[in-house]
Amino acid sequence: MKKSSEIRGRAKPEPQQLTHSECGGVFSPPRIRTFRRTPPAVRAILTVILALVLAGTAACGRRADALNRVQSSGILRVAIDPSFPPFESVDSTGQIGGYDADLARALAESLGVDTHFVTTGYDALYDALTVGRADVIISALYPDPSRTAGFAFSRPYFNAGEVIIVAEGSPISTPEDLAGRPVACVFGTAGHMELLQLEKTLVPSPAVIAVDDPATITALLQTNTVDAIVIDHVSAQLAAAGDPSAIILTPSLTDEPYAIAVKREDTRLLEALEETLSAMESNGTLDELVLTWMAPR
Repeated sequence: MKKSSEIRGRAKPEPQQLTHSECGGVFSPPRIRTFRRTPPAVRAILTVILALVLAGTAACGRRADALNRVQSSGILRVAIDPSFPPFESVDSTGQIGGYDADLARALAESLGVDTHFVTTGYDALYDALTVGRADVIISALYPDPSRTAGFAFSRPYFNAGEVIIVAEGSPISTPEDLAGRPVACVFGTAGHMELLQLEKTLVPSPAVIAVDDPATITALLQTNTVDAIVIDHVSAQLAAAGDPSAIILTPSLTDEPYAIAVKREDTRLLEALEETLSAMESNGTLDELVLTWMAPR
């Protein structure tokens, strides 16, 4: 590493000759101070340039070290809020399990390392990255657009948005097919808001039935009280697992993607995780996680 004098480009002073004073003492002439002779405006510009160069050098070092740090330590530290089943929760033995927990373990295995869960509240997940307690966040995290300056997000690995469920053999295949039909939703949800919009645009309007208890909504479809229901994707998977005749339509009616987050500079680590996520999507592993954790237990 270069000394700071070399970074600043300062000329090395010529050797100075010692001089005898009249009192017999010995002293050295004053050193040549290059900065002192530099005009203040130029000195300020040089200082800013130096700060930018040093910051860029440090950032490059962090980018290069993120993945290496994980692999050299043998541990992927995962920030998680274990209070949101079926994605993450603590079982009776004190172990963290769920969709996200299994996903984290699979990603760590792909890097050749073990998983260490850093438990924290949902509001403190980003802080765990900022202060260096964790390497990644995997915790049913919605990629917040206001956080992109300091953090980077993976491709979505699950969409928890609202979906339409119909009975097997139903002629309904798109939201437009709900025109003139009774459809149930949970009051106040994003799905409810979407149906209120469809009431204004579809002719004839769908007959929207909003219920307060999500647990009762599937019974309305099973008893043919309604032709379709609109619920979040997790609840839809649970309903489909308990009723093979229930069909989840795609694409979803609303989007609520879950993604992995890393610090903005940890690009190499994110690229490695993205590669594994892509493979897990292609080989059906992500679908298997849905079946494992979103079936009645």
